[in-house]
Amino acid sequence: MDFIRYRVADADETFLDEFATNAPDVAEERIDRIRRFHPDLTVTETPDND
Repeated sequence: MDFIRYRVADADETFLDEFATNAPDVAEERIDRIRRFHPDLTVTETPDND
């Protein structure tokens, strides 16, 4: 099963969250919750096949 690792940081590159999932809709919901408090996010997606 292929997972994607998401790393979320704010505009100042302060780390906010990191998680892995194989469900893009779950990732989008989680990122949207963070975006309510930190509107300028940087989200990095990388394969997580470990």
